[in-house]
Amino acid sequence: MQRNTTTSARGGIRIFLLLLLLMFGGIGGLAAELMDYVDDETGEVKSFDPSEKLEVNFINKSSYRADIHWDDGSWGNNVAIVESRGGDTVVGSFIGHKFYVTLHGIGAGLHDPKTGDQYRYEVAKPGQIFVIPEEGGPSKDPCTDRFAACEREAARGTCHQSPGWMIVHCCKSCDKDLDARRLLDPKVRCTGENLNMTGPAWNSGDLNKLFTSWATDEQFKQFQPQVHSSPDGSQGGKSGPWVITFDTFFSPAEADALIRGGEMVGFDRSTDQGAVNEVGEREKKVSTTRTSSNAWCIRECEALPEVKAVTKRIEDVTGIERDHYESFQILEYEMNQFYRMHHDSSDGKKLQPAGPRILTFFLYLSDVEEGGETHFNELDISVKPKKGRALVWPSVKDENPTNMDPRMYHEAKSVIKGKKYAANHWIHLYDYITPNHWGCTGSFS
Repeated sequence: MQRNTTTSARGGIRIFLLLLLLMFGGIGGLAAELMDYVDDETGEVKSFDPSEKLEVNFINKSSYRADIHWDDGSWGNNVAIVESRGGDTVVGSFIGHKFYVTLHGIGAGLHDPKTGDQYRYEVAKPGQIFVIPEEGGPSKDPCTDRFAACEREAARGTCHQSPGWMIVHCCKSCDKDLDARRLLDPKVRCTGENLNMTGPAWNSGDLNKLFTSWATDEQFKQFQPQVHSSPDGSQGGKSGPWVITFDTFFSPAEADALIRGGEMVGFDRSTDQGAVNEVGEREKKVSTTRTSSNAWCIRECEALPEVKAVTKRIEDVTGIERDHYESFQILEYEMNQFYRMHHDSSDGKKLQPAGPRILTFFLYLSDVEEGGETHFNELDISVKPKKGRALVWPSVKDENPTNMDPRMYHEAKSVIKGKKYAANHWIHLYDYITPNHWGCTGSFS
């Protein structure tokens, strides 16, 4: 029997058109159903598609600058900052999304003083206005749970795995296991008795011995050391505190791995350190004197074999164990970005359990076409970025490594052309890992 190709073709076209109608919602009942709502600003009744993205407005009438967090049911996600005393901001969202607010730069929630409840908000319509009331402020009870995940994480044993972070952020859920309410006070939590601290990395005279060995010993020549400054110019360079570079300290592959590790963790706008609150939490402040982005090389970044290899090499050449190190800070400078004059340590830090930062081991992860030098202001020394180069300087004095050396102020010059990547280990006089584990360094990343 002969096949009717015309009829077959028409049938195929009808099926194709039917599929198009299904895909684009042309058949009644398949299109998204609109919902009516009352506009918060105008009072008008309007309609919207509940599946689409919308915007809500936060107004902060309190006297505290606030951070707005999307509540993802876990540790939250900081999405916006809203200024105090009438500041407002618009946030993109979806129906059913939840938010909570905290004091800017730290994780302490803003609470209703009458009920003690933290302010939380749920999106129900476009243009919704959420108000942080004038009377809003920190909780009168400092032992609270800041996150939805606190109770769940406490049940999993996280109070014991990360005691410092959990005591401050999940105090209520960790109180039974850790006596968290008592340990919330850093004067109790951060004592030498509780931390069982070890001795210092350096005693008087050790700083000069280390830098002299770098400049003179045969074993370090593989790294091509160059002295830019030494006491009385005795080992080369200008007369002054030690500044030295190793031009071949790490490989291009190791540099690339550090950059990749920073990307894995995620770069954020760099911040300066602010005041410390009553639970030992240091405020993070965005500063106009520092415009770079940074990432702390933790978790998956710190686990990269190349990152481990570079840290081990620094341990070997300094003779200082990893326990004294902060995690790598990975830095990204775009064109015209900079870090104005600053010091890596301060006399106030010697009062902390980890003691002051005694040494900066700074790694250039990329070449820069123009600009981006590290400039020591008091010494008038500039070091140009070069991939594979390590720049090392002390922040304290040889005769007393608890005292800051005021000659070591420096800055990162503006990148004029290209992009600058760098990383640094800050090394402390005493064990840093243990105090950081117990929330005694001001850092709660």
